[in-house]
Amino acid sequence: MKKIFLIALLSSFVSMAYAQSDTLTTDKVANYVDKPVIIKGIVAGARRFESGNERAPFLLINLDENYPNSPLTVVVYKEVLEKITINENELTGKKVVANGKISVFRGRHQLVIEKPEDLKISN
Repeated sequence: MKKIFLIALLSSFVSMAYAQSDTLTTDKVANYVDKPVIIKGIVAGARRFESGNERAPFLLINLDENYPNSPLTVVVYKEVLEKITINENELTGKKVVANGKISVFRGRHQLVIEKPEDLKISN
C-alpha cells in the first residue's frame, strides 16, 4: 500500500512540473499572453538587426508565416546571441521549439528568448 501511495504522489509531482508551461502551436498564442509556454513552429523568415535598440544586435525569427502575417516572432537579444551561433540566412524551413512568455509588442505577439537553452532549432 505504501508503494502505491508513493507512486501516486510521485506521479502528481511529475504532472505538476509539466503543467508549468503549455506546449502549443503559433495559432494559439493570443490565448497565452503573459503565460509561460513552449512553442513549436517552422521558421518562415529571420532577420538580424545591428542597431535600432539598446539591446542590439538582435534577431527576429518569424514562425509559420512571413512578416507581417507571422502569428509569432521569436526575439533573440544580444545577451543570448553572444552565447550561441545562429546563421539567420539558414533558418528558413527549420523547426523551432522556443520556451518563454508570450508578450505583445506594437500589436504583435512575441516570445523573447532569455537563455540559450530556451531555443532549439532543428531540420
